[in-house]
Amino acid sequence: MYPSVRLRAQQFHGANLHKSARPPSSTSNHSDSLRHLATYDSTKGQEEEEPEEAADSTAATPLALPDQVLIVTDKEEAPGVDANAAPEPKPKLSLVAHVPNGVDWEHVAAGWPRWLTQVATEAVRGWLPRKSDSFHKLHKIGEGTYSSVYKAHDLENGKVVALKKVRFANMDPESVRFMAREIHVLRRLDHPHVVKLEGLVTSHMSSSLYLVFEYMEHDLAGLAATPGIKFTEPQVKCYMQQLLSGLDHCHSHGVLHRDIKGANLLLDNNGTLKIADFGLATFFNPNQKQHLTSRVVTLWYRPPELLLGATNYGAAVDLWSAGCILAELLSGRPIMPGRTEAEQLHKIFKLCGSPSEEFWASLKLSRATVFKPQHLYHRCVNNVYKGFSSSALELLDQLLAVDPSSRGTAASALESED
Repeated sequence: MYPSVRLRAQQFHGANLHKSARPPSSTSNHSDSLRHLATYDSTKGQEEEEPEEAADSTAATPLALPDQVLIVTDKEEAPGVDANAAPEPKPKLSLVAHVPNGVDWEHVAAGWPRWLTQVATEAVRGWLPRKSDSFHKLHKIGEGTYSSVYKAHDLENGKVVALKKVRFANMDPESVRFMAREIHVLRRLDHPHVVKLEGLVTSHMSSSLYLVFEYMEHDLAGLAATPGIKFTEPQVKCYMQQLLSGLDHCHSHGVLHRDIKGANLLLDNNGTLKIADFGLATFFNPNQKQHLTSRVVTLWYRPPELLLGATNYGAAVDLWSAGCILAELLSGRPIMPGRTEAEQLHKIFKLCGSPSEEFWASLKLSRATVFKPQHLYHRCVNNVYKGFSSSALELLDQLLAVDPSSRGTAASALESED
């Protein structure tokens, strides 16, 4: 990618990263801390804040279970028992050999609620839930349609964490299964530039679930929208190196993020960037055709193949989004802010050129006849962004290739030279 991006983030962070900031939609006082920009949820909307969970709610930690689980069943003493009657025999220990409804004995022993384990067995396997009273909420830092995010103290280790609270309407199995996929994805990933899931908090009685994340002070979109903050090219190089490094880890572990945008790229006060919000992520096999949904990726960062209805795609969708981020950080504004899918495609073709006939034929896209441009557009990326450095322009030209097969990989972008 950038030839000289392998530099420590701390070198490019001055006092500007500690200024107050607010996202464009915020109505908070300008002196509010940047911590309010941290977000772990890409969904929009609001919900009322829920009361604290009961003390018996249970964050997950790695679980080491014995080979067998023994259950003791005590018989309730009946009223009016004769004091002279022979004592009842002691209850027997019995091995749990089967649990109804497909619930594994491991999860029963761990204390997971059935509403979760019935549809999310693999997501929680090997983890123990923790008590909700081992966390102290400080304040809310983010909110979405189905979730709220809180800054909190982990009372067991003293760390500051982010608690993402998710509620499920009527414990709908499909909603639980959707969240389980995000948990499963996060557990597969372990990288300095991917946000770390540190545990889960749940309850037998409540239909809510907390995801425990490491805490990050800022998000890239919030910083970029802050008056007075202008990223230098060394900073942008550093952020792109971290983003591509995180994406390379995801892709090499069979994970597509499918919603790369500034709000989902978190930063701490040292300039470390981490990819967050894997709510739209999925597993993929680059060597196998898969039928995936095209209704992913926020519109301004969505690649042309998805706008045209492609269902067989791979890591290139994340690379297109990364290219949009690169140009946005260097230019200071979103580069293709379309209002509709048709307008977004028009903006893409005007900047990146009309796709070739081979592109239409090879992808066999369902919406090609509707959105195929009548006018031939010539590619003008190099001309529009001629003020960028040659290395930045070379990388941008690669990532914003209309044909996904020409975008390369995150690994090749990291290894590119002048």
